[in-house]
Amino acid sequence: MAELQSSERLIINQLFDHSVFTSTVTPDMTHATVDAINALKRPAVQKKITSYLNDLVGMGPDNYQENLLFLLGPNQLDPDAVHVLLATLKTIINEPNLQTAEADRLVVAEKIVRQVRSEVINLGEKEIYRLITRLFVDRLGLLTPDQIDGPLPDQTEFVTEYWDVSPDFTAVAKCLVDALIAEQTPPQLTQSQQVNRELLLHRYMSPDTAPVLWPVLVANKHAIAAQWTELQRFVLECGNDYALLLDSQRQQSAAMPYVTALAVANSLGVGIPAVDLNGRIHQIAQQLYPHKDISVYDVTTALRDNALIQHQQDFISPTPLVKRFAVRTDDKGDWQ
Repeated sequence: MAELQSSERLIINQLFDHSVFTSTVTPDMTHATVDAINALKRPAVQKKITSYLNDLVGMGPDNYQENLLFLLGPNQLDPDAVHVLLATLKTIINEPNLQTAEADRLVVAEKIVRQVRSEVINLGEKEIYRLITRLFVDRLGLLTPDQIDGPLPDQTEFVTEYWDVSPDFTAVAKCLVDALIAEQTPPQLTQSQQVNRELLLHRYMSPDTAPVLWPVLVANKHAIAAQWTELQRFVLECGNDYALLLDSQRQQSAAMPYVTALAVANSLGVGIPAVDLNGRIHQIAQQLYPHKDISVYDVTTALRDNALIQHQQDFISPTPLVKRFAVRTDDKGDWQ
């Protein structure tokens, strides 16, 4: 396996984080990102990136006029997410103030959510807002939250949320639509590629969560670890009963849903029926933050994204990772 250069690592890591790597240079970009965009123009760089990803997970990125798209693992979408994605693309592309290059590229978040809701009628506005945020803000980076000036002195205080639309929005939208409507032939994966896909999807494996793949990981852990080490970001930690893909770019969160998720996971003991999980989340959230409204959806997402629980046969139990964490108060009395 050829050694990756810094620009190639940056591109691959951004594909893992955002599913896309675009070729448009903007004033706020770092020099490293601009260098990576220029490097991508070279066929040899494109070949190395594709080769590395093929070796790792059996699939390279799609290239649309130097815009790379990588929909795999955690980037795959369920039907509701696809519906929201397509409706959001159409709504924003048709926004009147985005029709000229000179126009201010801001859209009102509430207006976009309501227009998408008129097409995705089976979801409420709060869920649509969460999905748009997860897809377009957190993952794809095509929308950036912004807030315009606050209220006038004689008005009731309020803040209107805006989204700043990326100049790449239309180009990436075409990539996404083309990828979604294309017929995909599932590749024939090696066992190591299946393990790597599992790690990319969940960042966590154990004999319970992946009984078929676990022996493959144990037998090939050094070779698999070396593949991930090449990105100079991930470290594969293998214990007797778990494996964790540690990410040096992920910092521990102090957000209330994350802290609540840690407390919930610590409270599970040997486990509880899956139908009781929401009730347990409500109970723990009330204990930690009695005067706050903590979203069950956000806590559940934190539990899964941080590999704190495993779901088997309608039963939820903590993973071995939970032993690493404890929830306590800091000097100010805030939970952490």
